[in-house]
Amino acid sequence: MSRSSILGRIKGALDQARVEDLPRTLPEFPEYNQRVDKFREELEKAGGIFLDGRQPDQCAGLLTRVMEEANATEMYWETEDMLDKHGIPFVLGKTKDASQASFLCSYHFRQTVKMPINVRAKQYQRSQLGRISISASSARFGVAETGTTVHVVRSGVGRLLSVLPASHLVLLSEKDILMNGKELFDRLRLGEEGSALTLVTGPSRTADIEKTLVVGAHGPKKLFVMLTC
Repeated sequence: MSRSSILGRIKGALDQARVEDLPRTLPEFPEYNQRVDKFREELEKAGGIFLDGRQPDQCAGLLTRVMEEANATEMYWETEDMLDKHGIPFVLGKTKDASQASFLCSYHFRQTVKMPINVRAKQYQRSQLGRISISASSARFGVAETGTTVHVVRSGVGRLLSVLPASHLVLLSEKDILMNGKELFDRLRLGEEGSALTLVTGPSRTADIEKTLVVGAHGPKKLFVMLTC
């Protein structure tokens, strides 16, 4: 059958198709008095690990737990700005190649985190990112309805650090937890939030092959979300 015949049959079918009226109103979206509790519930349902770090004196202990569960002694942080935003005290060490480094790295003897965190710029090759045990980034928003974290891709801050390591820590401010998807898209300003958005709900998983669940297929096997003020 020729291309023109195929397209003609498709056009004929579309001409006879019934066009349904588009809805004029949006459905009701759920609202929650306790957004943090709902976010935690949904995150844990999806296999994520919730950590309440709103008290400054809890931060070191929670990060130590993260390092222990990730079986790691080094943490790779996305930027200095994220540490400032979430109130994590740190000291930036001097490095010879700081101008060429893309990520900050902190070393924790015996997986124990002490404050302030000593971080240093560390140069890397893309091939090395998959061997990193754990990395950390900051979420733009959290959605209580689904336990989802929303990440913005900006110039100089890509997705590799959050998807290649075996474990990932997300820092999320309490004030950035929204109730539902409608509130999220009401808050977003297209063209002003970076080049792309990534919505993450729990650790990476898929059941595409023979309906067998595989965790960590397209990203980290463990996802920690630490709530900050």
